[in-house]
Amino acid sequence: MRRKRLQHAADILCHMFCGWRLNTSKPVLAQLGSGTLEIDALSGDCSFNGSSIPPLTISVELRGWLKDDLAQHQIPIDAISRAQLKANLSFTEIPWRERSTLEIFFANEQAVRTATMHRCVINCESEIVTDEKTYRSTYADVEEWPPGWPAT
Repeated sequence: MRRKRLQHAADILCHMFCGWRLNTSKPVLAQLGSGTLEIDALSGDCSFNGSSIPPLTISVELRGWLKDDLAQHQIPIDAISRAQLKANLSFTEIPWRERSTLEIFFANEQAVRTATMHRCVINCESEIVTDEKTYRSTYADVEEWPPGWPAT
């Protein structure tokens, strides 16, 4: 088994969750609110606070990336008994002027500015398990975006 590659995969799952690929899942996350999201990166299945929910776009992205990465590095997917991401999400609504990020948001080629912003503190943990070893990673991030963005 390629130990460094599987540790890298565990690291990437957390970083991908907190990256730009999360954008299309942000409206759903805002609806769910604060709590614990779990994603099975092998199946794409999701749960929130222990209850099953429909797969999020980010879960499809994570699953696709993991499957492609394992194939590219000739690691059989059946060698992985579990690949899971857990994200503890803590939402607050803040005034625009209190945002900590400097991102500019666009909708229909127009800059978006709202009175309030969603702020989500994300604490991710990932775990990839084989019959030989468990690979773990953690990552924390703060994401902020206008309510209703991006429009779906």
